[in-house]
Formats: sequence, C-alpha cells, structure tokens
Amino acid sequence: MPHFVELQPQHLNELTAFCNRNFELHSGQFENEILHHRIFDDPDYSPDHGFLLRDNGTTIGFMVGVLRGNEAWLKLFAVDRNRRRSGLGSMMLAEIEALFQSDGAERVHILNASPYYFMPGLDPRYTEAFCFLQSHGYTFERYVHNMAVDLTQDDFDTTRAEARVAKAGIQIRRLEPEDKQAFYEWMLGTWSQHWTTESCNSLNNTPVTTFIALDSNSNICGFATYDVTMFRGGFGPTGVEESLRGLGIGKILFLRCLRDMKDRGYPRCEIGWVGPISFYAHTAGAQICGTFIQGNKAL
Repeated sequence: MPHFVELQPQHLNELTAFCNRNFELHSGQFENEILHHRIFDDPDYSPDHGFLLRDNGTTIGFMVGVLRGNEAWLKLFAVDRNRRRSGLGSMMLAEIEALFQSDGAERVHILNASPYYFMPGLDPRYTEAFCFLQSHGYTFERYVHNMAVDLTQDDFDTTRAEARVAKAGIQIRRLEPEDKQAFYEWMLGTWSQHWTTESCNSLNNTPVTTFIALDSNSNICGFATYDVTMFRGGFGPTGVEESLRGLGIGKILFLRCLRDMKDRGYPRCEIGWVGPISFYAHTAGAQICGTFIQGNKAL
C-alpha cells in the first residue's frame, strides 16, 4: 500500500537518483548538494511540506512545496514513469494542498518558488505534468524563457572592456566575504528581497560566485551572480544601477561570470527567467533553450 514518508536529508542520494531517472529533460542535472540547497536551506521550508511516496520500500513519487506567508508553491514533484496515470500524483497533490490550506495558504503556485527554485515554471514539454495540473484546477498565466550559452565557443575576455570603464572610475572584481554587509545593504536598498537572498547565497559558494562593479567612490553599483538558483551553471540575477547603465558594466559582469564558469570546467551556462533576450543573444550568442509556464490555483 503506498504511504508517505517525510523527506529528510538522508534521503538525498535516493531523491537525486529518482529525479535523474524521471525528469528526462533535466537528467543528470540533479545533485545532492543542489537538492539540499534548494529544499532544506530554504528558511521557509517546513518538514510537513516535503515527502516521498513509497510502496513496498520503493520510492514511487515525491512532492516538495514551500509556504511563504499565505502563498504556497509546488517546488518539485514527480511520479515514477512506470507508475503514472494510476492516481498517485492526485494522492500527493491532495495531501500537500490540504497541508498548505491548514497552514493558512490561500493560493498555490507552480514551481517558480524564488528565491530557492529549480525551474522558473513548468516546462510544458512535460506533457503529463501539464495535463495533470490543468485537470486539478491549476490555471496557466504567462510564459518565461531560459537561454543557454555554449561556454566552449569563446574565451569571454573582458580586458579591454574593463580598461575602458576604468577610465570612468569603474572597477570589476569578485565579491569577497568581507563585503557581505555592504553588499547585503546595497542589494536590499536597490533590488528585491528575493534577489538579495539569491545573490547573498553566493557567499556560501567556494569560490564566491558573484562579481561586483565599484564606482569611483568604491561603492557597489552593479552585480552578477551564478550558481544560486536552478542547476549548476545557472546564471542570474544581475543588475546595474540605473544611472550607470549604458557604459557596458552589465556586459562585463555577465562575461566575467561566463569566464569563471568556463574556468571551472562548465560546458554550458543557462540564464534563468530571462528579461532582455536580445542582450544575451547579442552579447554571448545565447539561444532560448527552454520555455516555462507559470500559473496557480486558489485553495
């Protein structure tokens, strides 16, 4: 008889293998470390909102969610491909929706659980998941895109560009642990809480995976971050103060991240939840590699 087991860190080996078997579009991208960061390191995560579905000692499905205030998210879920279309997904969804509702949730969103997310929405190529959610009352609202850069095709050198902006007093360097407080305050005062959390999480990476721009007064005026959302090689967020846009600072910060990924042996960068598609296409030859649909359901 299928039954629920609370998801715990000791299940990560099992969960990683299960995800790589059952997310065919993302096979090989799931790692224990990434699952731990995106699930258990999320300060809003509650053990009530993550579980495995087991039958005779074998995991046949899982579902992980998170509640932020009165808004909830399905962060990640799957049923073993050999056990689909048998009501197991419905069983898990009914369980987590009831838990969310009892904890005060008024709405459940699909996958885009920023600032700790795997995907910015549902990839509709997962057709069974699309039909499953639609049949259970989820409505789809808008599409967002990811873009990919082949890191083997360029050296992403920024020497000349950095020399040019240096004439305007702009310096580019890696964020350092001693910058933590100043960076946090600048991020929170300039950008959103979610971007602040995501980018500051880069200070937990070795090396730190954020590059910053400093103005002539040594104040932070721009940033670019990678490996804090989605999977390994995921780029974003990034931004430059409005008064300094147009100088090429954002381009340099982006390219510094690409170069850093290349130096670490990454073959590919995936830019998540892209806004300026033409910028990334023109700057690094990025191509749209995935389209995701965001939606929700009122409880």
